[in-house]
Amino acid sequence: MVNSKIGRHIARLLTHPFLFLVYAISHLFPRNKRLWVFGIPKKFTWSSKYLFLYLANKKETEIQYAWISRDRALIAELSSRGYPAYFWLSPKAFWICLRAGFYVIDASMETINYWLSGGAKEVMMWHGIPLKKIERDIKKGESVDAKVQQSKGFARFMVGILLPWVFRKPDYVTATSPVFQDIFVSAFGVRKENVFVAGFPKNDVYFADVPGADIGADREALVKLNNLKKAGTKTVLYAPTWRDTGGDSFFEKPDDLKVLDDFLQKEQLVFFLKLHPLAQKSASASLRGARYQNIVCVNPDSDADPLLSFVDILVTDYSGIYFEFLLLDRPMVFFPFDYQKYVTRDRELYFDYQEVTPGPKVSTLEGLMQELQKLTRGQDEYRAERARVKDTCYSYQDGKAAERVRGALKQLIDKA
Repeated sequence: MVNSKIGRHIARLLTHPFLFLVYAISHLFPRNKRLWVFGIPKKFTWSSKYLFLYLANKKETEIQYAWISRDRALIAELSSRGYPAYFWLSPKAFWICLRAGFYVIDASMETINYWLSGGAKEVMMWHGIPLKKIERDIKKGESVDAKVQQSKGFARFMVGILLPWVFRKPDYVTATSPVFQDIFVSAFGVRKENVFVAGFPKNDVYFADVPGADIGADREALVKLNNLKKAGTKTVLYAPTWRDTGGDSFFEKPDDLKVLDDFLQKEQLVFFLKLHPLAQKSASASLRGARYQNIVCVNPDSDADPLLSFVDILVTDYSGIYFEFLLLDRPMVFFPFDYQKYVTRDRELYFDYQEVTPGPKVSTLEGLMQELQKLTRGQDEYRAERARVKDTCYSYQDGKAAERVRGALKQLIDKA
């Protein structure tokens, strides 16, 4: 692991001088603001996916758009269903990246092609409402992100050489409410007027079917959830966040999942487990290769949004996924078993945890099972709290975020 990281850094030191020249040359190409490029290396998820699908499904004619990927199988599937998608090293992708006026991203310009983006406008839609501090707001902790953001002198210079996209500010950002508009102004270092309160297109799928939403999702889990819902069987999704300093969720004890599985069978619950993509490699042996009756593992790299509409109860810790689940007004249980360690060593939070988490808090597997049992018996005491937090987080709750984002960007073009 360490050797592979060192190898990547050495490769970057050798290749980046040439690539910086490419980046400089890319500024010479005239940019077409009516050409928007989207992409994530090997996924089809987050708000960029849903804005892309919105444009394609409505047969957009005023804007040209394309998805760039490093996954040939994904490109083949998108193309077979009529969506414009191209392999990132193809001549067509190079030309699109050199001409696109807007790069629409959820994390970093590097996810499409940073080196060909000179002169393009960066539209940041981020990949979820943040509970934990992000980007420039990360001041403390032992995470790599904290070290990068707080680096100085030669260390910061080297980060700029190895990862130049880290310090590039977006030109425009989308937010879900004025509260998060202010947070994104601070986190991304942008002006307030360039943060649009329009919502996240990824949330539109909670309000209506989105053609193409199944692409990039765990279809097997999606079918199971759909069938269970039709059968009247209650389902739980556990989606913990990534811990910068490592550590599993409740998988430290090999017997925990067996105890949970026995409980689920007794209560006639099915438990879907979706680890954070960055946490899957640290999952303990009790999870890998194991078989349980009522526990289903969801592909960590898949898009979770199409699944949420079928889920009855959400269990999470510090993940922003619960903000999205608020739009469905269904109960949730919070499992911050390592709270003190997390907020001191991993990430600080933007809010008082107790104030913004509308659900019971548990720190043990036994406590989790007790709360799940209560909820299956209709003991939901947090409806009013969920409504309060939801209204703080969302200025719009109508499934039209993609339409508003498209409108905001189109307005920028018309003014130019």
